[in-house]
Amino acid sequence: MLKVLPIIIAIILSLLNVQLKDEKPLQLTNLATTENHLTQDSTNKNLPVNAVASNETFQSGKDFVDMNNFTNTLRLTWNAVPGAIRYRISYGDQIIISPTTGVEIAVNSADEFFKITALDFDNVVVLDNVPIASTEINPKAPRTTSEFDQMSYPPLYVVYSWIPSKDANHYEIRLWHDGEVTRNFVTKADSVDESFDFYDETPFISEGEYFYQVRGISAANVAITDWSEKNPGNTFTVHKPARFCALGDSITHGGAVTVPPSQVLCNWETYCSFFVKNLGHSGDTTAQILERFYSDVLPFQPEILFVMAGVNDFRTGIISSQSIKNLAAIRELCEENGILPVFITPTPINPARMFHTQFVKAPPTDWRYHQLQICDWIRKQKNFIDITKEMTDDEGNLKAYLTTDGLHPDSEGKQIIGQAVEKWLNDYLNQNQ
Repeated sequence: MLKVLPIIIAIILSLLNVQLKDEKPLQLTNLATTENHLTQDSTNKNLPVNAVASNETFQSGKDFVDMNNFTNTLRLTWNAVPGAIRYRISYGDQIIISPTTGVEIAVNSADEFFKITALDFDNVVVLDNVPIASTEINPKAPRTTSEFDQMSYPPLYVVYSWIPSKDANHYEIRLWHDGEVTRNFVTKADSVDESFDFYDETPFISEGEYFYQVRGISAANVAITDWSEKNPGNTFTVHKPARFCALGDSITHGGAVTVPPSQVLCNWETYCSFFVKNLGHSGDTTAQILERFYSDVLPFQPEILFVMAGVNDFRTGIISSQSIKNLAAIRELCEENGILPVFITPTPINPARMFHTQFVKAPPTDWRYHQLQICDWIRKQKNFIDITKEMTDDEGNLKAYLTTDGLHPDSEGKQIIGQAVEKWLNDYLNQNQ
């Protein structure tokens, strides 16, 4: 692919009759941040991924842009690599660092070779020569990166994600439902989230077809790109009921440090062959999950509800007796409504990784005691899944190779959870045929 890429670029540029200019390539190194959008800690709880809803009207008012704004811009995309949190793009004597699976750059020459290298948190090479999936000259709009078409169900709390546009200062997002725009959001410009994703805090309860669009906005609040196109990846349909549902926090919601829940790589539901509706909400404690039961669970009338919660309790100092009380209340609500609850033991955490990466606040020193108390209670329930033992090292911590930030299992950890749920469902269905 690298050998034919310069030829493709040259042909496209010649057809467009583009006059190349001596421009500096896009630099993304200023996007580094220690904020972890998955945890929604107190520093960003009210504004997940640094974004706010807005009905602001932009000066442009245009849905189409002058192509002269994008002269000689090349967009490269590639597929996410397990274990990578950033990517190094090398061409000529230039190096770009990108946290997303795509980048827009100013092309200095049509005769360039591009090399993509996947890196972990410590800049150790995870995969050299990452294959380039697509190229586009002078893109008119941001490229969305969600993979709803690869999910068995859309999540209850949807995340919108995209590849950043070269000259955009911030972004506008609009949501369509059955042919009408129903929601509009504007991302904040003063602190850019490194994953270019937006967490919608409103649950998707109403049935019908949805899709979202994104466009780039300048610092002067002028639209400088067209709206992104509708495609299978950014389109989803809400159906009710859902036979199997999963209620929980970010570990259920999905994603990892720079992989949003809108992509399937780090969602445990991906690794379960049964269709499971994702009712997770990032950052939730057991109390918040309990509070969502009537609004978020009952509309889908599940036969079985998988409940995985507690990590945001013991990592923030909430005592296990309170966590267990909340979990018992969820069990009682399930029984009152004819739902079979299946509790999943909460994963441990890894304080050393937390300290090293600084993505997540350090836990209290007694976190392990409270985690074990929750696990012991769950193992006494009639229906439970124990994933904790397989993911715990000899010191009682989450195995380091399963996590980047010390809190969230990466793709291999999510695979362990998904396969355990699949095994439980297989056994249950075989026994209840």
